[in-house]
Amino acid sequence: MDINKKALVKVYWVTTLCLLTINFSWAQNSTDSVTEKDYYAFFNSTENPFPVTRMGGGCNPDSVKVSNLNSYPETNALHDDTTEIFLDTLFSSADKASIRKQMKRIRNFRWKNGELSNVNVIDGDKVKHVFDSLGGDGAWEAYYKIYKIGYNQFSVPLFSCNKLRCIVYRGFQCSAVYGLGNTNVFEKRGDKWAIIKSCSPWVH
Repeated sequence: MDINKKALVKVYWVTTLCLLTINFSWAQNSTDSVTEKDYYAFFNSTENPFPVTRMGGGCNPDSVKVSNLNSYPETNALHDDTTEIFLDTLFSSADKASIRKQMKRIRNFRWKNGELSNVNVIDGDKVKHVFDSLGGDGAWEAYYKIYKIGYNQFSVPLFSCNKLRCIVYRGFQCSAVYGLGNTNVFEKRGDKWAIIKSCSPWVH
C-alpha cells in the first residue's frame, strides 16, 4: 500500500471515529435534556395520545371524564415494542442510543397526581397488593370498591434527539378478561402530535 492510500485509510478511520463520538455525545446530551416536564407536556398537549380499539361500558378507556392511571409506568411492553420499531427507519442511530439511555433512566420514575389533565393517579403499590393478596375476580371486586373504574398504564414518552418524535405505550385494564393496549410512534407537527406508526395492538 503506497503512502497516499495509507493516508486516505487513516483519514477515513479518523473521520469515522469523530462521527461516532459526535453521535454519542449528541445522544447523551439530548437524553440529559429530557425531563419529567417533557413527559407531562406530551400528555397534556395531546387530546387522545392512545387511540385504541374501543370497548363498551366501563371497559372503554375513553368513556369517563377522569380516568385512573397506575403510578407505575409500563416498561416491559415498551422495551419489546421499541426493539421492533427500531427495525424501521424512523429513528437515527443517535436517536436509538438516546432512547436506550432514556429507558435506563426511567426505572424509578412514578407518575405524580395533579400533573396530568383529567387523570387520577392511583398508587401502583396498593393496586399490586390488592391483586397479589386476592387474585382473579375477587381482586377486581375489591379493586372496584376502592377505585370505581379500571386503570390505564402509560409508559413515559421516549424522545428522539430533537424531541420531534417519541414512542409511547398505553394499556388499559378493567377485569380479568378485558383489557387492551398498544404502542405508538408520534411526530410533532406544529403544536400537535400525530401518530405515524402503531405497534403490537392487543385486546382480550
